[in-house]
Amino acid sequence: MWIFPLAAALISALFSGIVLFQYSARRHPAHLAWAAALFIFAVASACDFLGSIGGWTPFVSKVYYLCGATVVVGFLGLGTLYLLAPRRVARVWLAAMLVITAVSAILLARAGMDRTALAAGAEPGWKAIQKPAILTVLAIAVSSIGTLILVGGAIYSAVFRRLPLANILIAAGTLIVAGGSSLSNLGRYELQSIGQAAGIMVMFAGFLLTMSGVKKAAAARAAAGPAATEA
Repeated sequence: MWIFPLAAALISALFSGIVLFQYSARRHPAHLAWAAALFIFAVASACDFLGSIGGWTPFVSKVYYLCGATVVVGFLGLGTLYLLAPRRVARVWLAAMLVITAVSAILLARAGMDRTALAAGAEPGWKAIQKPAILTVLAIAVSSIGTLILVGGAIYSAVFRRLPLANILIAAGTLIVAGGSSLSNLGRYELQSIGQAAGIMVMFAGFLLTMSGVKKAAAARAAAGPAATEA
């Protein structure tokens, strides 16, 4: 069904713009990372939509696999690291994600396609990509590590009371999307798009809460500044 990937693409693009606007106002790198992740999510959903209405092409299939299956969870995790971890840790993961994204794009560009499966249209086009083993390993590794960062961040936030609800919602939204993707591997392809649309809404609720928390923290520091100076 094309309506759900279209909705996911539009919602993700809108939310990416909102989070990017917040970054321009607050200059918190977590917001920039999440804006990038939402934009990547929008591109993947747009590819899903194009494949649903016009048939999958090699280009659309490969862009979907790069954005939706390989790197998006890693960039979501990057936002959590910038929010909760030391900056040097976040910068190491940023460097790793940039290298992985570039390597994955090169591997996908060189990958062949099963033209018979692609023409049959029985399955999403990304399943027809003749992926090298290293690309599959990278996709699994990034998704697994990114999910661990998000879930670990939610647990850390709950224990140390650092925006707990916000991080729990972000992690929950990611798991909803992942659940839809898992069901698509069992042949329930329509549930992937439904999970994407639902998961992005939950994630964005978490992003909104982090924006509010960052704003309040900045206001508190500004208010404490004069008092600290007088003391």
